[in-house]
Amino acid sequence: MRSHTFTVVLRHRPTDEVLDALLAEGPEDAIFGVERGVPVAEFDREAANLAEAIASAVRDLEAHGVEAVRVLDEDLVTLADVADRVGQSRESFRRYATGERGPGGFPPPVNPHRDGTLFYRWSEVAPWVRERLGLTVPDVDPTLVMANLLLQARGVAHRVEGAAALTHLLAS
Repeated sequence: MRSHTFTVVLRHRPTDEVLDALLAEGPEDAIFGVERGVPVAEFDREAANLAEAIASAVRDLEAHGVEAVRVLDEDLVTLADVADRVGQSRESFRRYATGERGPGGFPPPVNPHRDGTLFYRWSEVAPWVRERLGLTVPDVDPTLVMANLLLQARGVAHRVEGAAALTHLLAS
């Protein structure tokens, strides 16, 4: 077993009573706090892999009535973030994204209809940068990306008519 370190964003800050129960009954590998006004639980969990570590941490939190919203990752980025990570100008990446420059095929933003700042997924942009620009850039751990997508889906599934049809997509 390996130790996996990750941070879970919580829906609400646990009450003192819930924190007391968590400290008394576990998880023993979590530290609870607030980062920039956002309640979090930082884990250093032993597990065979990161997926099992995150799943068991979420189950432990939920057993005490604490809702996990997401696992911190660095997947959502702006073009300015991309430019900083790659070491190029913001303008060059604006031009890549609009197709004015480069080989084309830049990944689409996750919020294309929004006025103002557009967000992209680093998990989609990094392979593009490697393949199209030939640069070496780090990936976001796909386990974190999948965990966040699944937590997001769980949060809305009860409001989706015919949700079972969509959950079967994951199994196929």
